[in-house]
Parts: sequence; structure tokens; C-alpha cells
Amino acid sequence: MFLFGLVALAFFTLTIIAGYAIAIRFRGHLSWMEAAAASPVIGIILATWVALVIYLLTGSLDISILLTALLMFIAIAFVKPWTEKPAPENKHLPALLLILVTASVLMYQGLLTFYNGEYHIAFPFFGDAAFHTSIITSFSQGSNYLPQYPIMSDHLLRYTFLIDYYSALLDRLGMGIQWSVVLPGIALMTSLFYLLYSLGCRFTGRLAGGLITASLVAFSGGLQFIQAFKDWSVSGQPITTFLLTRNLNYTCIFDLHYVFTNFTDIIMAQRAALTGFVAGALIILISYTLYVDRDYDGKAAKKTLLAVGVLAGLLPLFHTYTYACVMISMVFLFILYQEKRWHYFMIPAIGLALPQALYIAGQGASSMIRVQLGWMAGSLTDIPGFWVMNMGLELFLLIAGLLIVSTKKARFYLPYLAIFIVANIIVFQTWDYDNHKMFSFWLMPSSLFMAAALLYVYDIRSIGKPLFAIIFTLTILTGALVAFFTISQPYVEFSKNDIYVADWVKENTPGNAVFLTGDAPTHPVIALAGRLSYLGYYPWMYTHGVNTDDRVQTVRSIYNAENMHTMIQLLRENNISYVHLGPQELRSQTYDVNQSLFENWEPVFDWTAPDGERYRIYRVD
Repeated sequence: MFLFGLVALAFFTLTIIAGYAIAIRFRGHLSWMEAAAASPVIGIILATWVALVIYLLTGSLDISILLTALLMFIAIAFVKPWTEKPAPENKHLPALLLILVTASVLMYQGLLTFYNGEYHIAFPFFGDAAFHTSIITSFSQGSNYLPQYPIMSDHLLRYTFLIDYYSALLDRLGMGIQWSVVLPGIALMTSLFYLLYSLGCRFTGRLAGGLITASLVAFSGGLQFIQAFKDWSVSGQPITTFLLTRNLNYTCIFDLHYVFTNFTDIIMAQRAALTGFVAGALIILISYTLYVDRDYDGKAAKKTLLAVGVLAGLLPLFHTYTYACVMISMVFLFILYQEKRWHYFMIPAIGLALPQALYIAGQGASSMIRVQLGWMAGSLTDIPGFWVMNMGLELFLLIAGLLIVSTKKARFYLPYLAIFIVANIIVFQTWDYDNHKMFSFWLMPSSLFMAAALLYVYDIRSIGKPLFAIIFTLTILTGALVAFFTISQPYVEFSKNDIYVADWVKENTPGNAVFLTGDAPTHPVIALAGRLSYLGYYPWMYTHGVNTDDRVQTVRSIYNAENMHTMIQLLRENNISYVHLGPQELRSQTYDVNQSLFENWEPVFDWTAPDGERYRIYRVD
């Protein structure tokens, strides 16, 4: 396993080097460090697409890995990135190191940390992590071809699954589920916040501006710290006990209309958003150099717009919301700056994206789109208060920053303001909360103006520095509580029992087997063993616009069948090859199990765990 882990690490390293080669070749007027920071996202996006296309053509994950590695070697040899001498800027190295350490701690502590024989997770990511591991293992441990939802067999995976597919390549090579998620996560998060830092440095002309910009995004939050203080006051607990035992994610409490979730929380829970936002930050940075710094001549601008267009066009199956935000902002940028070379971007951006859009739309995505003024504010009159509470001081800093900066810089912001306006008018998915991804994207360019306002305060004579310290602290306090909660309160995601059951399933059932399971989100058969379920945790499918009512009724009919003949007939009619019966099914609030039916059916797996829980698996002959 250790040897295979090294092979996986070599594949990941090759991905980064290939991304670096492309970034250096097309970097234009980006600095060497900016291009190097973009290497992970460029490498991962290109390698994943190559591997996916080969997989779809061959049906073999192993062949796709081998040929992708070979093509990356060829690309590196052709581009010869070693011919350009590395040019790190010493003044930016401390910030890069700080970002790398922070990203490493958050990713390692928050996502699938393995100790005491169990996988642990930060509580906000409880459900999302299991969904992503189910997709990863369905490729790496199972046989998910053509790609289907692991929680709903025979239903095409019309979802932004490509970052999970990349992790599946690493898991297949022996990296293990933890590091297949964490290692790309560290690289992408470091890339994201360094690009935002660099953009902040350019915008404000100061290193402090870069650090403030990255911090405002990472620790985003509103005035919810007031609610946290109230809760602590009435709890009667010492402050340390309160911080170590309470859910501190005050940016996501639906009953109180706290829904503009902390940015870092979003990119850790939703891996697709992390990948998309890195690409988005890179495109914002390049756009800034094009239209504000105006560093490009005609030929270089065409080359840059073409490269950015290709990157954008590859995004929909990585993160559809980022693609939408990029297209909205770029259209308005082209209009605003009277860009005559717009087609260099638009042709690849639309041409590459169109097949993906048609594939995703096959799920009925267009029927989810609707007008909903004010997003989740409740009513038009509630909109101002809603945004003041959800953004807090960041909202006032943004307004102040727009008044303080030059007209040239304020003008650059208008296309991104369009994203905020659109997301406040139109909801794009069944679950209106999902619009937060557009607001999170909008936050990235908005943070530049917040940083400018804070630096303006800092420069005020006499009172500037203490006033800056107070405002900055209160601005990031809610987000800091979320970050502390992420690393301080681990939650068991997959127990020893789950791992034992999953290991048996992987070793003793075909990769393409379809299981009948309960609706537990962390079901080991789906999330760890990588087997498809006829229907797993179905509420996830609702958020993707898929109606599961018929399947829920079928699962009920099987588990609670009146006789063995009826149960077996239903299992065969629905191409189900195994039935899992364990605590996930017996404690389900959705299904009732007629246990008497299983007493005379001999299981192929019957295990009672040390804690007394019994797990059985039955094969449908």
C-alpha cells in the first residue's frame, strides 16, 4: 500500500508540474509566483478532463490513469518549463507560507482525519463529505461506468463531479480516501488564497492589502457574532467550554435567516466550489491585468483571452455556478471596456461548455430556474436588514471602498456587481440556498474594496491603527468562530464498524453490484465500498432536481414485503443484487423492515460488532 501511495503521489506531482508548464507558457503578465500558484487548478482541470475522456472511451480507470500520465509527460517535455528560470519574490514568501500552513491545518483537521481506527470530520461537512466519498469510491473501488449517481443506480451522474473523479484516480493508485481528498484540497486552497492575496496586493499596492483581502474572504461572516455572544451569555458556561462544545457556525442557521455561509466553510464542504473558485480567482486576476493594469499588447491579449476562454469552457462539470459567474462578468467586462477581441474568449468558453450544459440540462435543470426577489430575505422590505445581518461590516466596508478608490478601479467592479444583482433576482436550483455559491464568487472581487477601505482607516492619523484593529476584528470575528469550530470539534464520519463492513464488501462483491440500502447519508456500502445503491440518502437527489418518490416507495415495499416471493421479485425487477440489513436500515425513519422475512434467508455476511450492532448482507440469486 505504501508503494502504491508513492505512485499516487507521483501522479499528483506530475499533475502539478504539467499545470505549471501550461501556466508558465500562457502566463502573460502574471508574475512567476502567480503563474506557479495557478498550477494546481490548471493541472487538475486538464488532467481530469483527459482522464475522463479516456475513461468514457475505454471503460477502464486504469487505462485512463496510464494514458493521462503519459500525455502529461509528453506535454511537459514539449513545453520545457525548466527553460524559464523560477523567479520567486522574497517579499511574498511569508504570505505564501502562512496560507499554505493555514490551508494544511484546515484541510487535515476538517476532512476525514483518520485516528483510533475511524475517519473524523468537522461537523459542518458531515453530509457533504459522505456524498463526495461515495462518488470517489464508486470509481476507485467500484465500477461506475457509465457514471451514475452512487445513491441512485441507473441515473446518470449529471452533477459537477469532476474534482471527485480526480480524487478517484489518486485513490485508485493507493493514496487512500483521506489523502485523495486532503492533498488536492491543500493545493487548491493554497492556490486560491494566494491568488486572492496577489490580487489584493495589485489592487491596493501594499502587501497588507493582499493579506487583508485574503483574510476577509477566508473569515467572511456578518453580525452573527452578536448571536453567539447572546447564546454564551444565557448558557452559563465558561467561555472555553462554550467554544469547545457548541456549534459555532453562526453563518448558517436557516431559522434565523443566516444563510450567507462562511466562504471557507463552503469550499471545504463543497469540493466543486473550491476548484471552481480557484479558476474564478485566476480569471478575475487576469481580467484585472487586462483592463486595469492594461499590461497586454494586442497579440498577448488575444493569446490570454483564448487561454482564459478554454479554462472557462472546461468548468461546467467542475462547478457550474463558477462558469455562470465567469460568463456574466466577462460579458459585462467586454461591453464596459469595448473589447473587440471578445470572440477569442467566447468561442472556446461557449463551444467547450455547450456539450456539458446539454448533459447537465438533461436532468431538468432548466425547470428549477425561477424569479425570487431578495434571494432568501423573505420579502422586499426585509432585504436591507437581511444583507446587513449576513454581511455585517463587510457590506459597509464594500460601500466605503467603492467611494474611496479611483473611478478606474470602481469601474472594474461593475461586472461583478451584476452577479450580486442576478443572484438576488433569480434562483437557479430547487433549493434556493444553493444561490450562495454565486454570492461567494461575488465576495472575491468585493473583498478588494473592503481591503481598500480598511487601509484607508489604518492610515488615519492618531486613531487609525486602533480603529483599524477594532473594525477588522469585528469584521472577521464570525468567520473566525467558524474556522475554530472546524478544527476543534471532530465528528466520527465513518466508524470502525463502517470500515469493517466496507472492506468486506470491497473484497467479496463485484464492483458493479447494486445494493438495497437504507437512507443513512454515511452508509459504508456506498460511501466507502464504492458500490451503487438502488436508493441511498435521497434528499440529496431533491437538491439536484430529481424526484425519488417512486424509488422510496419501492424500497419501502421491499423491506416491508409481506412474503419472500414478493420481496425477491421486486429485487430482481429492479436489478438489485445485494441487500444490506444493519443499524442504518433498522433505525431508518423512512423504511420499516419486516425482519421475519430475513430469518429464513441465509446471509453471505453476518457480523456482530463488538458494540453489539449486527450487520447482514444477502445475495439475490
